[in-house]
Amino acid sequence: MESYSLGQRAIAEALGTALLVLVGPGSVVAALVLAGDSTPAIRGGDLLGISFAFGFVIAAAVYALGKVSGCHINPAVTFGLAATKRFPWRELPAYWGGQLVGGLAGAFGIWAVFGHHAIDLGMGQTSFDSSTFTWAGAILAEGIGTFILMFAILGIVDGRSPNELAGLVIGGIVVGIIMVIGPITGASLNPARAFTPELVSAIGGGATHWSQLIPVYVLPGLVGSALAAFAYDLIANPRVVARPIKTAVTEPESAPAAVAK
Repeated sequence: MESYSLGQRAIAEALGTALLVLVGPGSVVAALVLAGDSTPAIRGGDLLGISFAFGFVIAAAVYALGKVSGCHINPAVTFGLAATKRFPWRELPAYWGGQLVGGLAGAFGIWAVFGHHAIDLGMGQTSFDSSTFTWAGAILAEGIGTFILMFAILGIVDGRSPNELAGLVIGGIVVGIIMVIGPITGASLNPARAFTPELVSAIGGGATHWSQLIPVYVLPGLVGSALAAFAYDLIANPRVVARPIKTAVTEPESAPAAVAK
């Protein structure tokens, strides 16, 4: 299999995360723009559309960039892979750095496209209403959601699974998770997706939810991802590979056809 440098892989992670943040949270802003003054601003149909926006962009990123970096585009996924020795710890800072830089680029892209409307409408941030849902419930929702996501990723990229469907399955499970826990926490499932729109909103003078970021949107995701990876190893005893998504979505190049004489 063709090898890519750490720099190339970090750039691929940045590009993939930028696309995820631009399209995912961007679809939230777009839905709110279209909703205008209607109440509630986000309805069931809007939630379905937003979930499909996330699912489709993740599927596209997996097929486009998986062969380069594995297309983690999520610090929690990288952490879970490293915790179970599927990914080298020494490369984790480069991947996390790429993901955060890419997330910021995507968030600034939302601001550039929608102008100050993006700041006024919250930049597609994830947050939960503590008057409706408990902190424990929100933490559990994000942890379980990320656990399901990571478990599905490991299952579909296992060499014994029909892994040519990896992008569709990963994108599809994101759609399902968002439909369930989106009304509770916004279904971040990704610390970079949670952090970067909030930072750009702060830069633009908009609303922020910093007190929720670490306890609800960062730590549960990291823990949930690692637990899913350990649980998968315990149940399925898979063949451990360095970058399972990269292996799953990469096909060997066919030999060039002989030229007829």
